[in-house]
Amino acid sequence: MSENGHALLARQPIYNSSLEIAAYELLFRGNSQAEGASFSCGDKATSQVLLNAFGEAGLESICGQHPAFINFTKNLILNLPPFDPNQYVIEILEDIEIDDNLIKAIQSAKKGGAKLALDDFILDHNSAPLLHFVDIVKVDVLQLTKAQIERFAKVFISRNLTLLAEKVETHEMFQFCKDLGYELFQGYFLSRPQIIEGRAIPDNKMVVMKLISDLQNPEISVKSMTQTLSQDPQMSYKLLKLVNSAAFARIDKCNSLQQAISMLGLSHIRKWASLLALGNLDDKPLALRQTSLERAIICQKLGGKLGQFPDHEYYTVGLFSLLDAFMDRPILEIIEGLQLPKVMESAILNEDGALGLALDTAKCFQEGRLDDLKLDKLAHYRLDITVMDSLYKESLQESDSQASDL
Repeated sequence: MSENGHALLARQPIYNSSLEIAAYELLFRGNSQAEGASFSCGDKATSQVLLNAFGEAGLESICGQHPAFINFTKNLILNLPPFDPNQYVIEILEDIEIDDNLIKAIQSAKKGGAKLALDDFILDHNSAPLLHFVDIVKVDVLQLTKAQIERFAKVFISRNLTLLAEKVETHEMFQFCKDLGYELFQGYFLSRPQIIEGRAIPDNKMVVMKLISDLQNPEISVKSMTQTLSQDPQMSYKLLKLVNSAAFARIDKCNSLQQAISMLGLSHIRKWASLLALGNLDDKPLALRQTSLERAIICQKLGGKLGQFPDHEYYTVGLFSLLDAFMDRPILEIIEGLQLPKVMESAILNEDGALGLALDTAKCFQEGRLDDLKLDKLAHYRLDITVMDSLYKESLQESDSQASDL
């Protein structure tokens, strides 16, 4: 890590049982090439990173009104950063050394209003004393059998502890843990399709797919797009409301779809209409739409630096990379039915080219895989750790703001 504490920051959503975003876990990666792996240690260095990461804007600049789960080292617990305790959850790592000083610091943090979570919890003589103080136990479901996952529920829910299932990769595992009484969930399951062989695509999804396909027609005119969107009064209303919202710094109000399309351009209306169309799928949680919006904006911001293609094409690649989760169909089957340029298809399916690099980078940030970033390729576009961190934070703030207008 550099002397000024620069680091890459990523946030990973934590969902409640209703699949609403309840919190974010914050992850960091150091700046030093020698350092390599992600870090959540380093004591004073980590404290400096936290202070630099949020600065005067505070944690809310990254997490909004949601609390932040942050891995704390022993020394960081002994010397808590000057954040509002209601804004974060102290994650205690499984290998932390327990002694009287740590217990006193934990008691002090609890009295100050902080919440505590045990990360990668394994019950042994070292971790047992902490169960008297923590509020949340994180359970790595990938490392356990279903019998062990059920055992955790029986033992700890009766102690009034909240169980968080982490590394949940399938909807089936989410449902299994939810039925046992787990209240919080973390993993990539929401961004993956629930594919059931032989199940036909529901009518409402067919309508959405047709609308999205029509919008991607490169020959579409303002008049044709107006007619296409006008077929759905709810969509028309939402689109006009969005165009007139704080997301667009406008003085003049748009009173018709044709006026909105003329003023903002086909590409802007196309991407917003696609997002709103996906939002009409009432069998999908709002969190999935928020995730897709965030990914689209990250790609768009990166596209401004990568060049080669218009920003709106980067946005579309990011948004459409999650179509399989919305439609519960294989991504190849969906993309083949859209009128996308071959370079965009290749970016979504194979992460090829500049569009694919933006998509891969966005996924790495969203999934907290900061060690997988293709830093050598990004460096060719003058995208170093400082620039990417700034772009990512801008993307989060912009997507959170726009999500509230949807």
